[in-house]
Amino acid sequence: MQPKKIGRQLLDTLRDVTALMGTTTDPDRIEELIEQRTKLLDQISKLVDKNLDNASLQYKAATTGLQAASASIKLALKGMESVANAITQVAKAVDLVSKIK
Repeated sequence: MQPKKIGRQLLDTLRDVTALMGTTTDPDRIEELIEQRTKLLDQISKLVDKNLDNASLQYKAATTGLQAASASIKLALKGMESVANAITQVAKAVDLVSKIK
């Protein structure tokens, strides 16, 4: 079995840390997990930013789509927009991200 690439492993670890947060009841451990999750997200962000051409049209479209999806999610969390619409916006953003070369 081939080892996972770093991107996939970072995302798997992020998912696992988040899952562990849901089962941990000790506030100190939860705080430590939050700190580790923040560090993982920072590293993922740095790797993406370092390795993608931010001048490409696909990159710009994906960034705009992700911003729209995030705004839609925030509105849905406030009850000002439907969750279904937020899901649609996320799906559109994911499609745009998948087109980045």
